[in-house]
Amino acid sequence: MLTDFKADTNPGRVRKNNEDYFLLVPNLNLLIVADGMGGHNAGEVASELTCTIIKEYFEENFELIEHTKPCSFIKKAIKLANRTIYQRAQKNKEERGMGTTVIVIFIYKGKGYVAWVGDSRAYISRKDGDKRFMSQITRDHSLVQEQISDKLITQKEADEYQIPDMITKAVGFAFDVEPGCNVIKKLEGGDIFMACSDGYYRYFSPKKIAETFTNVPFDNLHKVMIQNAYDAGGEDNITVGTISISKLD
Repeated sequence: MLTDFKADTNPGRVRKNNEDYFLLVPNLNLLIVADGMGGHNAGEVASELTCTIIKEYFEENFELIEHTKPCSFIKKAIKLANRTIYQRAQKNKEERGMGTTVIVIFIYKGKGYVAWVGDSRAYISRKDGDKRFMSQITRDHSLVQEQISDKLITQKEADEYQIPDMITKAVGFAFDVEPGCNVIKKLEGGDIFMACSDGYYRYFSPKKIAETFTNVPFDNLHKVMIQNAYDAGGEDNITVGTISISKLD
């Protein structure tokens, strides 16, 4: 399998600090994106530390993945990061309350594993002849998503009216957290994964995001998406990471 990885981040127009963080680990077919929060720059600490702990867990324990389910493996890495950040925040008053969202995309044996906590998102775009079709892989851990799931509002209403939202889960907010994990069971050549912080997707409808996948070559896709969000307002930090599946064994 041949894969290509791209990612970048931008603080946006308004915020001085960038509390987003990402790591590309091509030798492990791993992409991690995190969106930190907390005062005194603690959000920056939470997002970077989360990405680093997850990466190190993969590097130090990768042989174990043959003997467990990949989703369980990724969840253990996220849970380790969660406990580490929570315990650190309890000991340091200036970092108390810090946390972060996280997205982990892992390509393994012809499948795509996507685990997450919070409201950062992951999407997949797949070719069908001359066209591309996009779907969202993750489901936000947020109050608005709970209202959608309970059929109190529709996804269309949430997208159109930009209803104020609040996340219901984050890495570091409690001693334990339960990540979500979904699996794309059969990857195809031409598939593109994208992970992003809410600083990107908050400005665009699913249709607009899908059009960007279709119209922009992969090598520039992450940069164009970030620039689009910056031009649309850039009120938050913006991070986009992409993975291209160009050939399957």
